[in-house]
Amino acid sequence: MKITGEFLLLDVAVEVENGKPSIWLWCKDRNGETYVVKQAYSPSFYIVSDKTGEVLETLRSQQLRVEEVDRKIRGRNVKAVRVFVDVEDVESAARRITRNLRNVEVFEEDIRTSVKYLIEKGLKPSGGIRVEGKLTEDKEFKVIEAEKVEYVPDIIPSPLRVLSFNAVYYSKSGSPRPERDPIILISIATSKGSRVQLTGDERKIIQEFLKIIEKEDPDVIVGFSSNRIHWNYLMERARIHGLKLTVGRLSSMPHTSIHGHVSIRGRLNIDFEDMARDIPELTVETLEEFVNYLGLQYTFDVVEDWEIADTWEKNPEKVKRYSLQIVEALLRCYEALVDFVFSLSELTGMPADYVLTASTGFRVENYLMYLAVRNSELIPKKPEISHVSYVGGLVKSPHPGLHKNVVVVDFRSMYPSLMIKYNISFDTLSEDGEYVSPNNYRFRREPEGFLPHALKTLVSERRQIQERLKNLDLESVEAKVLNARQKAIKVITNAVYGYTGWVGARWYTREVAEATTSWGRQVILESIKKAEELGMRVIYSDTDSLFLQDHAGKLEAFLKWIEDELGLEAKVDKIYKRVIFTEAKKKYAGITEDSRIDIVGLEAVRGDWSLIAREAQKETVKTLLETADVQEALKASRKYVKKLMNGDVELRQLIIWKQITRPLDEYEATQPHIVVARQLIQEGWRIQPGDKVGYIAVRGGGPLYRRVKVYFKVSKEEVDWEYYLDKQVIQACIRILEPLGVKPEELKKIGEVSLTDFL
Repeated sequence: MKITGEFLLLDVAVEVENGKPSIWLWCKDRNGETYVVKQAYSPSFYIVSDKTGEVLETLRSQQLRVEEVDRKIRGRNVKAVRVFVDVEDVESAARRITRNLRNVEVFEEDIRTSVKYLIEKGLKPSGGIRVEGKLTEDKEFKVIEAEKVEYVPDIIPSPLRVLSFNAVYYSKSGSPRPERDPIILISIATSKGSRVQLTGDERKIIQEFLKIIEKEDPDVIVGFSSNRIHWNYLMERARIHGLKLTVGRLSSMPHTSIHGHVSIRGRLNIDFEDMARDIPELTVETLEEFVNYLGLQYTFDVVEDWEIADTWEKNPEKVKRYSLQIVEALLRCYEALVDFVFSLSELTGMPADYVLTASTGFRVENYLMYLAVRNSELIPKKPEISHVSYVGGLVKSPHPGLHKNVVVVDFRSMYPSLMIKYNISFDTLSEDGEYVSPNNYRFRREPEGFLPHALKTLVSERRQIQERLKNLDLESVEAKVLNARQKAIKVITNAVYGYTGWVGARWYTREVAEATTSWGRQVILESIKKAEELGMRVIYSDTDSLFLQDHAGKLEAFLKWIEDELGLEAKVDKIYKRVIFTEAKKKYAGITEDSRIDIVGLEAVRGDWSLIAREAQKETVKTLLETADVQEALKASRKYVKKLMNGDVELRQLIIWKQITRPLDEYEATQPHIVVARQLIQEGWRIQPGDKVGYIAVRGGGPLYRRVKVYFKVSKEEVDWEYYLDKQVIQACIRILEPLGVKPEELKKIGEVSLTDFL
């Protein structure tokens, strides 16, 4: 039966049928029905040589399907030989085919077949596709043998079935180990309103979990730490019981794919821990912090990992309650983020689950690969080079102290705008270029470069969306989807410049990154000079923004000068009633005209300081900005000093969290968190790069690393209160008060008695 229809593309996979690769597109129609669109596909790679004719003759003699094509390499026109192969492993085939060829370059053999198919066809996961083909029935879903597949923008979203889960494991000591420690609980929630908790015999837990997956048939499975922990753990526990964890469609098991992501056939596996790890404001990347960061009002009765076994024995209902709260919160996170995640997916061409796991560099690269294919630009290999640092944006040292009525002028997309203005790109870099950067790199005026073209496309689309939003009800579904898309576009646009200086980039070009920042520094210096000529005082500047005082009646002329003379756009971003600057760059706090407080770079918003120090600094900042009274701010600080003197502080407020960024054997043993991490490993806990370790300073002699303990093994009697006074609370608060003339010893004075009399 012939069919033509439009579908939402969820995921793509390569399946080998009759010895040849076949593309499977997992789709949903507008009624939420599942379809698989199958299309035969022969992947290809390119060979570039100065003897194209000889290469063609040699390959044709081997009965290979080849064609001569016109392509570009970094903007340079070349003749290339396109070689088609009927195998999934194109890289191995390319090595075999080219091993006897001399003086050739090979391109695009290292791109995964599924990715190559998508970019060649211009298809976007989380976007629409129009399919023509032959419809056949299947037990689980409908199959279309496709004759034609094409991208369709702005398709109406399909209703998706969503399931969230959380698994709890029982370990008497250390981290749970799948070869040893059983599953004691799996909690499940679905978008249809089902809530299920599975306990009892472990084998039955796994079997019931699989039955629920089969019955609910979710399109999306949502978890937290599911890529890093849960899926592999569940698969091993199933194997021990002689079962297979067939949670994918067609009774398939999960498998680890690119970027550390676990792929589940026919379903999107979304792990919000991947997103949480990209948010620097989070102290510990837990679901609780993530939910709070998103502004979702939700309460958790937290049971920490080290408490689970004991709590399960004494009060299993508490563990069950917490686990159920997790799966319900995961559904709320999905509802809050689905539009943004799917928009980022469609923009970059990466499936919605991959796009969260991938770094910003890979997201930008995937977007650029689509553009490269449309522009006949060959996609280069990843470079094999070491990191080389370069000078970034200009940050002017601030005037320390409290300042009134400060306006922040922000350049709109400064780096993308400069790249467009000066045609900065890897393919316009030239010794005879007309545009000369302040650090003497030259770029041709014409033709338009690959990167400026990409940026213009992004900027134009974002502006079109913003215009459409002006005429929509912002609470409508269309407006929410469009708003999410323009945010996704902004993320990718602002990351293009940094991508060129990333050593993992296929289009790595350090000169592009260096030239862009040098022009950026020049813009800021010229703007500072002009602002001062107009009679304004520049309190501070940071990369693409200026903090100005004495600006009344002068801003309009300043913004017009930026537009007319610099060819850039700038806008008033904020007006602070008061702003406090410390002596350090990128560390300040301000209160806006609507009484909203911004804190940037200070200990109050850093995850590697104790909660008591952060709270003390935050209260000091708030009091100072609201009252402009140094003595009132000093009182606020002393309140926390007194709390510590009285021991009126919960142990959780004393925990200092530090991240493990590399294997432990690469660290010296003198860092407190490394000492604690090694102790935990000896006790059976799993610690790996990316994890955070929490410790509390305890009394004792010697340096700090000799007197720290893991936070859940410390009693109040052991706490080194003096350390938290001097090195945490007082140090955090004096950073705010010292620029205003307050000495550390004044902070230590409570009433008429010095703090040292208490210690």
